[in-house]
Amino acid sequence: MLFRQRKPESEKPCSDTSRDQLYGHKYGILFDIDPQISYLNDRICRLFAELFPLFDGFPEGIWISQQTVSEGLNACQVRFWVFAKTSDALKEFAIWFEAFFRREGVIELFERFVQSALDEPDTLKVTLADWSRELVTDAELRKAVEGELGEGIL
Repeated sequence: MLFRQRKPESEKPCSDTSRDQLYGHKYGILFDIDPQISYLNDRICRLFAELFPLFDGFPEGIWISQQTVSEGLNACQVRFWVFAKTSDALKEFAIWFEAFFRREGVIELFERFVQSALDEPDTLKVTLADWSRELVTDAELRKAVEGELGEGIL
């Protein structure tokens, strides 16, 4: 069996039409709302992505985009895409994100933030139920990256 020898970076062909590589992951934060949502001001929940970079340890080279908020009968989910030009930065964010919600007081802060976005905050209880990276198809990732490239990020 013959193996090809890897060419050094300087010998690899360059294409004038190639774009910088863009990496992305989709994340979700799920809140249970008891007994049920009356009205949710989703603009407030979309601010989550703008808050993350303000916290200690937020990785460099990361930006958050394409935030959405979905409401159900007794839950709401904040979803967003995280983008980076390197896979290492994306890995660093994944580690930071998981550790972030284990910090003392963070869960309570985000629960109060969602509660303040509800129409009847005094009669409802908000509980952070889950925070995780979501599995997406290659087509969903491609669409998100194309959307980001369309915004002129790179």
